[in-house]
Amino acid sequence: MQKRIIASALAAALLGSGAAFAEDSPFSANVSIVSDYAYRGISQTDQRPALQGGFDYAHDSGFYVGVWGSNVSWLSDAEKGTGVSSSSSLEIDVYAGYAAELGPIGLDVGLLQYYYPGDFDSTWKAATGIDNPNTLEGYVGVSWEFLSFKYSHSFTDLFGIPDSKDSGYYDLAASYEVMDGLTLDAHYGYSDIRNADNYEDWKLGATYSYGGFDFSLHYVDTDIKNSRIADERVILSVSRAF
Repeated sequence: MQKRIIASALAAALLGSGAAFAEDSPFSANVSIVSDYAYRGISQTDQRPALQGGFDYAHDSGFYVGVWGSNVSWLSDAEKGTGVSSSSSLEIDVYAGYAAELGPIGLDVGLLQYYYPGDFDSTWKAATGIDNPNTLEGYVGVSWEFLSFKYSHSFTDLFGIPDSKDSGYYDLAASYEVMDGLTLDAHYGYSDIRNADNYEDWKLGATYSYGGFDFSLHYVDTDIKNSRIADERVILSVSRAF
């Protein structure tokens, strides 16, 4: 669940072939391997690795569209011991928006659809206590130099939480290049979830770019108590953009 569909085989093919788009092309692609897929501080893969990647198209006018995918396990984890299965192990995010710069200020507004291929029938919902996990959010963001802020608003129930429509997420981040190729990152987020407990999450770390790859190491944590998938941990990732 994060801010771009790529199947595992396609990702491997991109890495193996060294495929790339021209620098002036409106198309771009990205692929990454992470030790844990943390979304808003909560592990989506039960603290196991994930393969992720996506494609983007950005028009000169500022309009853009994209798709991004990752393996996930949180739905199958919720099914354990219930006797039901949605056969869902993939997250696909499809988004479109408009980005512009007004002097030193950057603006970004758009829609993001989180989609989980699977069978979420009434029996599954009753056994797991989760509604349809597919979620539509709208977002608006503003940035200035190394600081950025984004607010996301759910137009559907939030990832299957019953009666959670109109939940919000506040995301404040900083990214500062301290030397050539080395960037320090910090993030604070607040989840305002209707009919569920609100919580905070934060992240601190660094990204180093070398040989066309980005190597990242981040400390991630939340204020959620007694939840292994929301405990403090360190996440390593390797990514490349084309």
